[in-house]
Amino acid sequence: MKKMMSRFQKYLSLFLLIGFILVTKSSQAEDDRTLAFRRASYLLRGRMPSPEEHAQVGRSKEEYNAAVRKILISDEFYEGALRYHERLLGVGLPEMYLEELQSGDRNDLSNPFARIQCRKEDGRFKCGFLSRKNNEKSQSECDPGQERPIRVFWHHDVNAWVCPQVVRTCAADLSRCFIEHGDQNEARNAELGASAIFDSRFNIIKSLSRQPAGIGAAVAVENFPYTHIFEPGLTAVDGAIAHLYRQGNHFALEKLHLPSNLTDKVSKMPLSDSKFRLVYSESDYSSAGILSTFGWLRRYEKNRTRANQVYERLMCRRLTAELPTFFPQDPGDLRTREGCKGCHATLDPMADFFNAWGEGGDLYKGPGNGINASFAGKNGVNMHDFAKILQDDPAFATCTVQNVWEWLMGRKFNKSEEALRSSLSHYFINTKYSFRELVYAVATHQAFTASNRTDAVVSDPLEQPPLGKVPDVSTAKAPCPDTVNYTTDIAPLLAKADVKCDGCHKAGTNRMPLESEANWKSGGKVALGLMSSGTMPPGMSGPPVAGNVFQLKEAVRCWLEKNP
Repeated sequence: MKKMMSRFQKYLSLFLLIGFILVTKSSQAEDDRTLAFRRASYLLRGRMPSPEEHAQVGRSKEEYNAAVRKILISDEFYEGALRYHERLLGVGLPEMYLEELQSGDRNDLSNPFARIQCRKEDGRFKCGFLSRKNNEKSQSECDPGQERPIRVFWHHDVNAWVCPQVVRTCAADLSRCFIEHGDQNEARNAELGASAIFDSRFNIIKSLSRQPAGIGAAVAVENFPYTHIFEPGLTAVDGAIAHLYRQGNHFALEKLHLPSNLTDKVSKMPLSDSKFRLVYSESDYSSAGILSTFGWLRRYEKNRTRANQVYERLMCRRLTAELPTFFPQDPGDLRTREGCKGCHATLDPMADFFNAWGEGGDLYKGPGNGINASFAGKNGVNMHDFAKILQDDPAFATCTVQNVWEWLMGRKFNKSEEALRSSLSHYFINTKYSFRELVYAVATHQAFTASNRTDAVVSDPLEQPPLGKVPDVSTAKAPCPDTVNYTTDIAPLLAKADVKCDGCHKAGTNRMPLESEANWKSGGKVALGLMSSGTMPPGMSGPPVAGNVFQLKEAVRCWLEKNP
């Protein structure tokens, strides 16, 4: 009997021990899900979960997955997506870059740059003109009885008292003027639409520097295919940039070579909107989404730097080569020179795509001549082509997976996780490059919630809502006729006095010949890009919107589309 009791106690002890281990493991799994959701919540929406959310997500895997899904389809995901893309692409520009765009007085007024300064005075929030006298600022005044209260555009809960002449010049919400605040330290850190403190300079330069990140965040939140971050003609605008685009009297906006219909598209956008919104406008051949924004071109000012940043940040590739023993005064062609070609044979042709834009202070020279450039074994002549090459390169999908993984996991892939990376890359492509699906797949993967899973099966994909509808490109182009003929539709326009391409573009010159149908077949794409941007014919003031050059541009476009 004692033996039986002893054996029973032994088995009971063993049973309790096994039960304790199982309970401990179960508790640990719950703790891992709870901690994983804290991490996911902070990264994806910028705040910790509420106690109610904490209690819910720890109960089961399904509830955890549902909680992650809820974040990704909410407006809160915008903040996480924006911070991710700021980290990925880089932000920050000196204020002096805004001065490059400052325009002189176009109306011969005594105040060449109509600015408004706002301040608190006698218990009121007042705004009035700034003028310069002997290099000193003075505030324009009127009888206090003539002042009237208005709602300022950057914060609709704020009443500002202004003089009648200010309203006449700057509109009833001051949106037609450039705003300065007396306290620059406070204004520099104020958020548009969140505070009475506002300064156009700080908000505009901050938004311009973040515009590439804004495109990435908006594409992610709207669930467009992620390849659209390179899409020609697609950009993102917030209230501060919309304010800049409306200030044609203060800034020489033609230097930015904005698409002709972009300012019309942002004319009704709320200027207090702090979120970037996607805008599709007519594209030219020098645009490629994030790569042709002011923020990207100005942050990375040299073409080689721009190309290298694309190579490292968006393709996850690094240029490495043995440095030569000494650098000669005239190194010659770095693409072929020993010790240099290891990098430059790849870097320089890719940098050629950016020749449409100037470097440094010559950024605004406008789209340049077509070039013969190449990347990843594919040739192209403009930024349109470069965008297509990047979109189709499998390295872009794999690099995006690596970047998202490192963002969420806080570490790179291990060598043993090559199959995992490959599986996630295929999943990303098969979901039509859905950034949101990719984030969901990683954030609900057991590698994120626990440490004992290494396979790459995505068993619970984010299904709703579906991919967003891509903006209709056709709205920016007139439909082409069923047939387009060189002899009847193009040749007669070439004879027009304001066109006359063959007057300069002749065989035997250093210019691309455009004297025959065969010439236009081989060089028409480049010529179309130059006409679309307003670079050619010489003397154009911008992209053509009417007349013979416009008709020729449209005829060539349709001819190339109908006769590829």
